[in-house]
Amino acid sequence: MSLSVLRAARLISILTLTSRGLGLVRDMTFSFVFGVGSVQSAFALGFQIPNLFRMLFGEGAISAASIPVLTERLHHDGPPAMAVVAGRLVGLLLMVLTGLCAIAEVVVLILYWRYGDDPNSALTLTLTGIMLPFVVMICPVAILGGIQNIFGRFALPAAMPILTNVVLIITAFGARLVIPGGPRKHIIVISLAVLVAGLLQVALQWWGVRRCGLRIRLSIEWRDPAIQRILRTMLPMILGLGVVQINTLADSLIAWWFVSDPVGPHLPDERPGTAILYFAQRLYQFPLGVFLIALATAIFPALARHAAAQDRAGLSQTLIRGIRAALFIALPCMVGLILIREPLVRTLFAHGRFKEIPHADLRVAAALAMYSLGLWAYGLNHLLTRAFYALQDARTPLKVSVANVALNLTLNLILVQTVLREAGLALATAVGATMQVIVLLVLFNRRIERLPWAQLLPSAGRTLAAALFMGALVLLADRYALPEVGNLIRLAILVATGAAAFLAAVWLLRCPELRELTRR
Repeated sequence: MSLSVLRAARLISILTLTSRGLGLVRDMTFSFVFGVGSVQSAFALGFQIPNLFRMLFGEGAISAASIPVLTERLHHDGPPAMAVVAGRLVGLLLMVLTGLCAIAEVVVLILYWRYGDDPNSALTLTLTGIMLPFVVMICPVAILGGIQNIFGRFALPAAMPILTNVVLIITAFGARLVIPGGPRKHIIVISLAVLVAGLLQVALQWWGVRRCGLRIRLSIEWRDPAIQRILRTMLPMILGLGVVQINTLADSLIAWWFVSDPVGPHLPDERPGTAILYFAQRLYQFPLGVFLIALATAIFPALARHAAAQDRAGLSQTLIRGIRAALFIALPCMVGLILIREPLVRTLFAHGRFKEIPHADLRVAAALAMYSLGLWAYGLNHLLTRAFYALQDARTPLKVSVANVALNLTLNLILVQTVLREAGLALATAVGATMQVIVLLVLFNRRIERLPWAQLLPSAGRTLAAALFMGALVLLADRYALPEVGNLIRLAILVATGAAAFLAAVWLLRCPELRELTRR
C-alpha cells in the first residue's frame, strides 16, 4: 500500500472525523429535543428509505462500478472522453432515479391512505415522502465525488457530510426556538432541511469537478460501451447492496413493530426500538466511518489500478495491508466501545426528552455492545467487496449477501423476542457480518489470489493482544481506581487509560501498523 494511499486515507479520516463529530452534536441535539420515542423513531425510519437508495445508487454501486471504467477512459483517451462518459452516466441515472422516486411517492400516498389514522405511522410516512427526493440528488454527488477521487482530490467529497450536519444542527436549534407546535412540527422542518443540504452538495461537487478541468454535459446514451460496462457491473452490485440495505431496513421495521412501550389506555404506544438502534448505530459507525470506510475509500483506486494491470499479486498485497491496517484500528475500537458503552451513552444522549423512556440509556448501551462485536467485520467487508469490485466481479459479493440475509432475518425474528429486544437485532447484524467476512476471505483466497497469511496472522495476533491488554487495564481502572464520579469524568479517564495502554502495548509488541498509518 503506497504512501499516497495512506495520506489520502488520513485526509479522508480527518474530514470524516470532523463530520462525525458534528454528527454527534446533531444526534445529541436530536436526543435532547426529540428523545428516543416515536418522533425520533419516525425520523430514523423515514430517512432510512431514501438512505437505502443512497447506498444503492450513490456511494456504493455507482462509485465501485464507475471508478475503474472512468479511470481506464482517462488513462487511454484523456479527460474530455472521460467527461463524456460521466455526463452520460449522470444523465441516465438521474432519469432512472426520478422515475423511481415518483413511484415511491405514490406508494407512500397509498400507505398514508391506509395507515394514516395512526399518529405514529402518519408521521413516519409524512417524513418519508418529504425526504424521498434526496435520492435524486445523491446520484450526481456520488459520481462527481468519485471523479475527484480519480484525480487525487479527496477533500471536497469527504467534506460533504460536514455540510449536511451543519445544516441539520442549525435547523434543529432554529426550529425549536422559532417555530411553534412541538416536536412533531420541528421534525418536519428538519426533514425539509435534508433536501436543502442535498442541493448544496450537488452544487459544490459540480464546482469541484470543474476545478479538475472537466466540463460535464448531461446526456442520455445508454448504448455507449463504457456505460454498458458500468451498468453490467453496477446492476449486480445494486442487487447485492439492495439485499444488505433491505435487511437493514427490515431491522428497523422489526424494531418498530416488535418493540413498543405502553403509555396509557387512551394514548398510542411509544415505539422506541428504531430510535434506540439509531443512536447505537451512530456510535459504532463513528470509528467505522472515520477510519475504516476512509481506508476502504482511499485504497479502492489502488485496487482498481492493480486489477486494470492484471496484477493480482499486487492486488493481494495491497488488500492484505489494508486488512492489517483495518484490524489495527477496529479491534481496539471494538473492545473500547464495549467497555465504555454506558458512560458514553449517558454523557452524549441521556438529557432532555431522552430520559422519558425508562432505561433508555441502558438499552442503547446494550445495542451498542452487540453492534461493536462486529466492528472489525464491518470494516473488512468494505475492503473485501471493493477488491471484488475492482476486478469487476460484483456477482460474488451478491451471492454472499443473499445467503447472509436468511441467517440475519432468522436471527432477528428470534432474538428481538428475547430479553435482548432491540439489542438482539444488533447482535444478529454482528453475527451476519462475521460470517460474510469469512466467506469472502475464503473465496478470494481460492478464486483470485492466495493471500499472504504469513503477513496477516502475526499482525492480527499482535493487535488483538494489545487490544486485550488495553481492555484489562480499562476494566481495572473502572472497577478499582474510579470512585463515584460523573459520567463525563469517568468517560475521559477510561478513554485516556485505554489509549495509553494500547499505545504502550503496540510499542512493546513492535507493531509496524502504527508507523505505517502515521508515516508521511
